[in-house]
Amino acid sequence: MYAKVMKTYKEKAEIELVCTEASKENAHCGACSMGQKPSEKAETVLARNMIGAKPGDMVECNLKEHAEIRAALLLFIGPLVVFMLALGVAQAMNLELWQSFLSGAATLVITYVVLRYILKDTTYYTITGIK
Repeated sequence: MYAKVMKTYKEKAEIELVCTEASKENAHCGACSMGQKPSEKAETVLARNMIGAKPGDMVECNLKEHAEIRAALLLFIGPLVVFMLALGVAQAMNLELWQSFLSGAATLVITYVVLRYILKDTTYYTITGIK
């Protein structure tokens, strides 16, 4: 997949994905238009920039191995498990249903804040070459 470098940081770059694979001979992954309406601005993502690409460069980028699975486990399964554990603890403490729900919801909010803090500079994209 190809992208255009918008900004660079220390070892990372903000890239805008460019769709070049939407043809009959290639499968279209849809990453270039993830969650967008046609009139919206293109989505930018953070990528590791170990080759020193500069703003304006067209680059080739790839996803890390098993990136989708790691992201799903971390962002969906993790909070679900934490929520269920919070409900189990609330039930063991003989709390009422609304109190159990509130404790579970509070735990989800805390989990969200912790994940945002831990993952703020994490990326699954890697720039592999300059085009």
